[in-house]
Amino acid sequence: MSHPAEILLIDDDVLIQVMVEDVVSQMGHHFECAVDGTGARKALGSGHFDLVILDRRLPDTDGLLLAQTIQQEAKSPFIVLSSLDTANDQVLGLGMGAMDYICKPVEPAVLRARIDKHLAARRDRSEEAVVAVGDALRLNRTTRRLWVGDRVEVLSPAETRLLVSLVENFDQALDRMRLSKAIGGREWVYGDRTVDVLVSRVRRRLRRSGMQIATVYGVGYMLTLDTSP
Repeated sequence: MSHPAEILLIDDDVLIQVMVEDVVSQMGHHFECAVDGTGARKALGSGHFDLVILDRRLPDTDGLLLAQTIQQEAKSPFIVLSSLDTANDQVLGLGMGAMDYICKPVEPAVLRARIDKHLAARRDRSEEAVVAVGDALRLNRTTRRLWVGDRVEVLSPAETRLLVSLVENFDQALDRMRLSKAIGGREWVYGDRTVDVLVSRVRRRLRRSGMQIATVYGVGYMLTLDTSP
């Protein structure tokens, strides 16, 4: 199943914004733009992006200072698009985790080819990370996207780990200790409501999926078919 990609451009150059949006739109993907580091952090914290295109020269920061946020918090790959074009600049960018370093100016056709290449590589890796229950429920552990029919949800990392554990043990009751270790690698202690809160959140994500997280009293929780009328 192929879906339009979510692409974030971080650049304050209006001409670059127009060019990149045109390329991304022609490819059938969704485009979003941030013009500085502050706006970029806000965008990265509010959604998942399949690819981030990052300028170095931002009004309030060197774009590479966003690399950790992009990779560790947003879990997104990024490429650099910059007028800083020396060999040292390129080595620095790649060393900070960039998948590619593209020097300005760049032809739209070249940018399109680079974007397509990196999205294709990510799709190949992402498909290996998909767990599914029948045709009703598909979860990508890498992108944290949950497909429920035609609806797409983006889960938090903890919600993803919880649901993966339940999917991999479909129709089996898992106690809070096991779920707590799956979610955060820590032992569950009496009074800790983390598992219960996350279960409540994921239940809402699963609405109209044909699946439910059932409470198994005295044990914990279990992902199973929703038999309610």
